[in-house]
Amino acid sequence: MSNKKQRLLNPNTNPEEVLAVPVKQSDPVELYRPLRNLVTRIYSESNAEKVESVLETLNKCRSDMVERGDLSLPMQRDCLIHYFKCLCMVEPLFSDADSDADSDAIVFVWYDAFYSEHEGGVSSQRNSIQLEMAAVLFNLGAICSQIGASFDRTTALGRHLAMDAFIAAARFFMKLWEVHAKEVSATLDLSPLFAESLHCLFYAQALELKLQQQQNNNSSSALEKNRCAFLFESVSAHYERAYNLILGDSAAIDHVLAFDPTWITHLLKKGKFFREEARQRRSSILPKSLTHEPPFSSRLSCAILDHDAESVTEKLVRGTCRRLDLWIPKLEGWYLDVVLSEDTPFKIIDGRKLVANPWDMPPPYPTN
Repeated sequence: MSNKKQRLLNPNTNPEEVLAVPVKQSDPVELYRPLRNLVTRIYSESNAEKVESVLETLNKCRSDMVERGDLSLPMQRDCLIHYFKCLCMVEPLFSDADSDADSDAIVFVWYDAFYSEHEGGVSSQRNSIQLEMAAVLFNLGAICSQIGASFDRTTALGRHLAMDAFIAAARFFMKLWEVHAKEVSATLDLSPLFAESLHCLFYAQALELKLQQQQNNNSSSALEKNRCAFLFESVSAHYERAYNLILGDSAAIDHVLAFDPTWITHLLKKGKFFREEARQRRSSILPKSLTHEPPFSSRLSCAILDHDAESVTEKLVRGTCRRLDLWIPKLEGWYLDVVLSEDTPFKIIDGRKLVANPWDMPPPYPTN
């Protein structure tokens, strides 16, 4: 087994396998002297003296990022965050360097994370900071994924910490996908397709851990069963999205198969398992007589609502559970939007009660 894969193994004997991403490798590059000379030439020596500390920190952070040494995973994460903040501060200098023919060239070289070290390298264009920022965001997501995989997820605390780390990884890959990956033409691991698939993967792993926490509550209420069924559905949707993104691109398939062929099988099995679990749990909530009823929206518009607030609530919950399979999962949770009109004569007020015929109350009507 290669050293790269050994670094990704979870040291805890946890039967629930999770995936983690290796970090990208880069060649060293000197930043302090070229940027300081640039500031002196374009602005003045006094301005160069003012930014010396920032440039020194920038150079030190990049050196630590490349060498890493004995830094722990959290320390590597903090170093990357600090370096990214410094890059944001000096980004205008690289624009000045592009327009200055006399400036010293700064060439960033990064290697594909899914290939062996120093294979598949790509050099940026002259003084291009976009590649550097995209690669740093990728490594932030990769480090957070490794942090999440390192926790003992057989304990409640370990699951909670791993879930937070996977959520952080998903957010870094989402930032890469939505912003920085679109501005670079580099290795495949920095493409929008890969960034989105990694975002979906680690959000799915975070939701899976949240699902384990919720199942440990041992609550038998209808609302908890409904939430559990939705989480199964959402986990499945994110695993399937990650799988379909890779499967829909021949280059991505070859890329993943060359790195670890079990990844594709893992995503496929996870998606199918949670999809089937979601169906079984929804069917256990719904009465068999209601499995072929019309869509929830049509049932709601023609229902004769009681003036008893609790009975109305029960009807809404039952209707929500019946048609959960038609809902599109949302990253921040799930919502029930009630359109207030004369055809739906009720509203939600404080205390989570539904009241019929409230039109004597002035708008706006609270719907939280």
